[in-house]
Amino acid sequence: MPETHEMVNGRNKILLFRLHKNQNEEAAKLVFQTEHTFSYERSNDRIVTKDGPILQIGDLESSVEITAIQAKNDPVAEMLRDSVIKGERLEIWELNVDEDAENEEGKYPAVYAQGYLEGWEDVASAEDEPEVSGTFNIEMHPQFDFATLTDAQREAVQYAFRDTTPVGDGGNDGGGGESNGG
Repeated sequence: MPETHEMVNGRNKILLFRLHKNQNEEAAKLVFQTEHTFSYERSNDRIVTKDGPILQIGDLESSVEITAIQAKNDPVAEMLRDSVIKGERLEIWELNVDEDAENEEGKYPAVYAQGYLEGWEDVASAEDEPEVSGTFNIEMHPQFDFATLTDAQREAVQYAFRDTTPVGDGGNDGGGGESNGG
């Protein structure tokens, strides 16, 4: 019987960021992410020889194009903008938070990289939603493994169901009966 495949839902791939110098802090999600593209490229130089052409393979170059709708008071967007201005090194994770992708340890498939934002743009259009966008240039090679999504990060991805009672007064503060709404 042929193997069946399911499509990956782009909505379930999120980016988390952290300043490299802040190893004691959790990575955080940029609010209202609309699109990102991980790019992996190698230049191939064709060398003509008397025996025919051969290729000389160049070094891997990787980057991530990021786009999001501007959010009021998003500390991650401010941190990303400031990292360009100050030339600060960042860490980036792409997590596939599809519930089917979660492994036995409760971790999700992830790509991890370090590098610098080449640029950050705050676009304010009269007809469209204001966006932020940037290009993250990766140093060395991205790493592939599984990463943890903390409760706070999970909440940033999608809030959980809450009861009508006040949080902290014995009401349902998201534990049990959770709904991912998606």
